[in-house]
Amino acid sequence: MSRQDRREQAGRIARGTRDWAGRTGEDVADRLGRAWGAVRDRNAGKPELEPPQRDDADLDDDALFSRDRRREAEKLGHANILVIGQTGVGKSTLINAIFRKPLAATATGRPVTKVVQRFEDPDVPVTLYDTKGVELGDSKRTIIRDYKRLIAKHRKGPPEEHIHLLWYCMDAGQTRVEDYDVEIMRELAEEVPVILVFTQVIDEERADGLAAAVRDANLALVGNHPVRTLAQPRTIGAQTLPTRGLEELVRLTNDILPEAVRRAFVNAQGVVIELKVDQARAVVVAASAAAAGAAAAPVPMADAMLLRPIQLGMLAGVTAIFGIELSNHQARDLLKAAIGQGSMERAGKKLVRELSARMPGGNVINAAVAGTLTGALGEAYVRLCAEILRRQADGRPMPDPEMVDFLMEMYNRLLRRGERPGPDTPR
Repeated sequence: MSRQDRREQAGRIARGTRDWAGRTGEDVADRLGRAWGAVRDRNAGKPELEPPQRDDADLDDDALFSRDRRREAEKLGHANILVIGQTGVGKSTLINAIFRKPLAATATGRPVTKVVQRFEDPDVPVTLYDTKGVELGDSKRTIIRDYKRLIAKHRKGPPEEHIHLLWYCMDAGQTRVEDYDVEIMRELAEEVPVILVFTQVIDEERADGLAAAVRDANLALVGNHPVRTLAQPRTIGAQTLPTRGLEELVRLTNDILPEAVRRAFVNAQGVVIELKVDQARAVVVAASAAAAGAAAAPVPMADAMLLRPIQLGMLAGVTAIFGIELSNHQARDLLKAAIGQGSMERAGKKLVRELSARMPGGNVINAAVAGTLTGALGEAYVRLCAEILRRQADGRPMPDPEMVDFLMEMYNRLLRRGERPGPDTPR
């Protein structure tokens, strides 16, 4: 095959891979384009190649990872939730139990209207509109009008500024469902999806009675039933009641949110780690395919330079989805272990030797190796992030050296077993 033919074939493969990557998301297409820039840079001086793109070639791994993590965090979108309930129902306790940072920790939020305050944290892509001081004595029509005006105002902006849903919180210990509650839910359900949340559920019979009254009111609620929650364990005599309902509320909220902002909520919530795992694995699958497509082109692959931007971008995307805050030292140690000191290249050469003994075709082998290495690294990192969050929830943070050991042990185990990311892969 002539040099011109090889150049045209490489171009066709690159274009085809970029088309596929574009269908899986602009983030993957961007990383793949930067990977090809690095390859062109390595072949600088050859007249048949385009001028080199040094966007990534001049950055070390730490800088590239930090930059991509910021970019990926900005792509998560932003979810907005309106939280309504009378004083004392336990809204703040519920909110702080759901999210990975205590959004309702401050004594006061930023006033939006006479009855609505805005609560947010710059590191959490969810804003809560809480209703401080709304009581039975307040005019229903005035309250409803304020809520509808707020919803309409935000609807004029881009989708990530909309009020996406409403949590209506009701104390399960109250004796009856007030007409006040019913009318607010009925009218606001015409504007946004409404999830009714029973808080402080310790008496099932009383909660059953309230649920029956809600059914009789024939309200258009998400899930057609209240979500029964207990945000903190409650000790009654010798019995301790565990938390309940938080996972159901998180999953129901995730299901009803628009796709454009769902990743933001998954990042912000700290209850259902599996939702983070599912979204992170989608990033890993896309990056693995992008790596395989890039490596299939007939260009020299003596080291891992071709895969570096794709893999670092993948790790950054996974980190953003999990909402894990790594120190510079932690990130540096993990990157050095995963793709530094030739570890990825050594694993790649070993796989090339094994595959070469079984199948012909260097480009096919390169693609298989690149996809396998990237997939194993991504899956190992997903499992590490999940383990970090589980231990944090148990009050026993993972020591830094153990993070590195966990990642590399899992990475090598996945390579030995040939596992691929998927919902049935054990965690």
